[in-house]
Formats: sequence, structure tokens, C-alpha cells
Amino acid sequence: MSQAAIDFIPHQMPMVFIDELLAADEQHAVAKLTVRPELMFCEAEGLPTWTAIELMAQTISMYAGVQGRLHGLPPKIGFLLGTRKMRLPMPYFPLRGEIYIRVTKNYMHDNLAVFDCELTSGSHTITATLSVYEPDDVGVIEEYVN
Repeated sequence: MSQAAIDFIPHQMPMVFIDELLAADEQHAVAKLTVRPELMFCEAEGLPTWTAIELMAQTISMYAGVQGRLHGLPPKIGFLLGTRKMRLPMPYFPLRGEIYIRVTKNYMHDNLAVFDCELTSGSHTITATLSVYEPDDVGVIEEYVN
């Protein structure tokens, strides 16, 4: 099923990190990224592992984009509310290394969801639980913030 990630994420370059959507169904999505020097935040040592939360969030965004497309909707903006249980076993993802991200829907009610996430880079695995929110109308949030 390999497809360009940008087709499912409401981001524009250079904020799109994920390269490909490898698989998606009602419960899961799997994405892939190859670490390249031109990626935002990339350093000589590689991509800092603190970006793992964004990689997971973008994979969730792709999951939502796939679900929306099934109903004829364009990708929507979502918000990361928080994470639990994330530990980073190394400081960088190596240059030209491949990263695989799998997200699994744990809980979803109305516009709030919780996903169990697993990111694999070489022999390292990073897991976390992310809470996300997808508003029906982003304008309401913009009014509140402004």
C-alpha cells in the first residue's frame, strides 16, 4: 500500500518528516522514514530522538487522513495533547537509517483519541502512548487562542 505520507497529513514541507504510509486499517497505521540530512532538526550525528513524538504524531495524523479519505474528507488538523511512558534509548537516529512507526488506536470517543505507538530504528524500539484531539472546527480553537 506504500503511498506518499504528505497525501494524508495536513502539513507542508519542511514539517513533513514521514516518507511513506506502508499500511493502514481501522485500528492501525504503519509509516516509514529514511533519515536524511535535509530533514528539519537533523544534525551531523543524525535526527535527534526527541523528534520521535512528532514522528508518532504524524503517523497518527496519517491514520486520521486515511480514515477521512474513506469518507471523502481531506486531511484535518489535529492537536497532540500529551504523551505517557516515552523513553529514549539513544540520542540520535542515524543518518540514512530507516525508522518504522506503528500506531494502534487504543481509545476513541468523539474527537479525542489515545494511540499506542511503537517506533523502531535498527535494534532500538521506542514506545509511547499519545493523546490527540481533532476538532470539528479549527476556527473555534483559533478564536479561543487569539
